[in-house]
Amino acid sequence: MHQVTQAAVQSAVEQAPVAGIANGYIDIVQPLPGQPSQIFLRIGNVFRVFNNPNPQTHDQVQEAFAFGHQVIGVWDSGSPLVLRSIQIRRI
Repeated sequence: MHQVTQAAVQSAVEQAPVAGIANGYIDIVQPLPGQPSQIFLRIGNVFRVFNNPNPQTHDQVQEAFAFGHQVIGVWDSGSPLVLRSIQIRRI
């Protein structure tokens, strides 16, 4: 029983959410045929990707950078290059 619990805890730690503030982005609104729409956020000098954002998310990220708001990317520690969500903090 102890090993199962320890494995479950280890798995949860590996998948713990992590967040960081982006200081740059690349927005691929119209990708090549067969490719997903994507937003790449540069967080800590690492580009992390958010796949298939809706049009509103594209607009919000562009406006946030234009007006100096914080753009926060959230990812799982087990998949550090793939964003789970993007949050905008108006400051």
